[in-house]
Amino acid sequence: MACLILGVVVKEHPIYKKVEQWEIYDRLAGSGVYADADKEFLPAERYDWTLLTEIELFRSAVKGCEKVLDIGCGTGHPSLYIAKDVGSIIGIDKSERMIKIAKNRLRRNKAGNVAFEVGKAESLKFSDESFDAVILCGSLATFSHKKKCLGEIKRVLKKGGKVACIEENWLYQSTRKRRFEGEGVFVLTRKGLIRYRYVRRSLHPHKETDYRCIIDSASILGKKLLLNRCFFERKTLKAEMSIEEVEQHCDEIEYDEQENFDAETIACLFAENGFEDVIVSGYGMMYDLLNSTGLVDKMSSYMKELSRAEAIFSALLDPQKTEMLFLTCKSNSTTSP
Repeated sequence: MACLILGVVVKEHPIYKKVEQWEIYDRLAGSGVYADADKEFLPAERYDWTLLTEIELFRSAVKGCEKVLDIGCGTGHPSLYIAKDVGSIIGIDKSERMIKIAKNRLRRNKAGNVAFEVGKAESLKFSDESFDAVILCGSLATFSHKKKCLGEIKRVLKKGGKVACIEENWLYQSTRKRRFEGEGVFVLTRKGLIRYRYVRRSLHPHKETDYRCIIDSASILGKKLLLNRCFFERKTLKAEMSIEEVEQHCDEIEYDEQENFDAETIACLFAENGFEDVIVSGYGMMYDLLNSTGLVDKMSSYMKELSRAEAIFSALLDPQKTEMLFLTCKSNSTTSP
């Protein structure tokens, strides 16, 4: 897209509204991968291969534990899939809509040792040393107060209790998939609204700020976009415009922030907050391997077995070079002062 000449400022600095990550997921509940439906794992979906490997990794980490806490459980993954391997699981999430879906899935699943409820990671309602293990499936990065959450995890874990945590590898994502500036796209909605999404990322620290803007259609920028035939017909247009360039033409700007991890930063976070035996491994390569050799469809009936194999050999992979990270550790043997 050619650079737009913005002209004069047409309005005062807009009001920015910051939202928490859990609020974003609350909106997504009921649609897409967060639909109120029992999961069907499809061999053609890379995402599903990853989910199956996650289930095997969590199962191997907490198998035999009597009481497990799933923090940021969403719609019930992985709790519903590893329930038979533990005594009991409680899943909590800030999103009431996610928990409602998780409860619906639980009723259909009929697992008698699983419970879901609304709860906050930074202020767990459970008593000290009440769990044998805690699992976090992609939820740690969404917490605004990570150290406080880890302190709560230590508090509710028994001495020597286990932690299993999964997160995306920011280093892999940044070098393989993502640009860092100039990423933006305009969208014309069915209701005639002009939206602009802009993502700003940094390496130090690993941080991502996601802006969602509503452009004033009467502004200079809004008028130019509506007169752009390509945009009007296709309803979408990529643009290299910063949030500072766009903000003066906005009715509102909503944004959320997320701090991400690589293998080193996530290991340091747990170690610095009093956890022991911290081990980080990597996974997320099975689908790519099969797809590159044209074997995805032919191996579809072996999805679970292959995912189990990936979980086993993940310990041999360099976590700095894999898409996903799997961390295990233990609460230390002494009670925090």
